[in-house]
Amino acid sequence: MSNPSLTGAPAAPRPERGLGFALLGGLGITLIAVLIGAAYWLWLSTAQRSASPAELLAADTQLYVSLAPSLGDMPEGQQIASVLRDQIGVGDPGRVLDSAVNLLGVDYNNNLMTWIGGTMVVSVRGLDVQGEATADRLLREGEVVFLIGSRNDPQAEAFIEKHLAARAARGDVITSFQVGEATVYAQEGGAPSPIAAFTLFEHYLIFSNRPEAITAMIGRLSSADQSLAAVPSFAQFREGLTARVPGGRYTVAGDASQVALAALRELLMRLDT
Repeated sequence: MSNPSLTGAPAAPRPERGLGFALLGGLGITLIAVLIGAAYWLWLSTAQRSASPAELLAADTQLYVSLAPSLGDMPEGQQIASVLRDQIGVGDPGRVLDSAVNLLGVDYNNNLMTWIGGTMVVSVRGLDVQGEATADRLLREGEVVFLIGSRNDPQAEAFIEKHLAARAARGDVITSFQVGEATVYAQEGGAPSPIAAFTLFEHYLIFSNRPEAITAMIGRLSSADQSLAAVPSFAQFREGLTARVPGGRYTVAGDASQVALAALRELLMRLDT
């Protein structure tokens, strides 16, 4: 006799999966996509989160001029020109911007616009009223810092390589040293310069006339109470920055801040000399 299990009897029909099953599957796929997307944006926002410029700067900063950040966007040239003209008193902002690009020695479109974000700050400290309000004195006795936000750190690092090559071609001797995970570059010898030292830190390209200024900024993250952000008068200034007011100037009380402002103005107008 043949085994009943091997006969040609028809198999039991498979149950049909209806519309509810399809909807459930689609819902599961959507949920997974949402979770993946949320995880990505959480990672992106965490990876790109950085300290504010004021958290890096010293509490005794005398002058702070900023272009307020526009998240992930490049600042418009008109906004930068407005800040230079209205907050610093520069008569020809276009010349200053052209001189800055020439000083950096790189191509504007290929080496700068690929990474520049919406945050730009220049600060001054260390000048008193006993002396001239000149660029030479600022570079010699004071401290000037430029912070430029980076929206693409790999491209900012590529800029540094181009900048180092340009400096070498000029005959500048640049050395480097580590401060934590940051590499700080510093010019050895030569004339005082507003870009004598520089680094990429906390998604900012930072330039200064003094390497020790950058070193102190890196260390200041662990002592936030000693930063400009902790100064009550600065906190009040920062609250006034809005999308409709893209830049502003903070100064401490007294004549020293006016000396700092005049010295910075002259420095900016002499970048190409």
